[in-house]
Amino acid sequence: MSAVGPAEALILLVIWVVPAVVLFFLIYWAVRLAIRHEGRRVPSLHERVTAEREAQRREWAEREARRNTEAPDEL
Repeated sequence: MSAVGPAEALILLVIWVVPAVVLFFLIYWAVRLAIRHEGRRVPSLHERVTAEREAQRREWAEREARRNTEAPDEL
């Protein structure tokens, strides 16, 4: 086996290591920007309506539970 000389090491570095590091940072920044954008995103109309309906259902269920505990049905 022959030893890798400085010129060959530099070529290997440029061919493999530099593109790998650049690709890593491109993916890193893309994910970071996507996460930051998701945090600033405004909910759509569908999401707002769905959340409001769910809140109304929870409120109704709590009100029914309170009503049932305060005045249980007598048979």
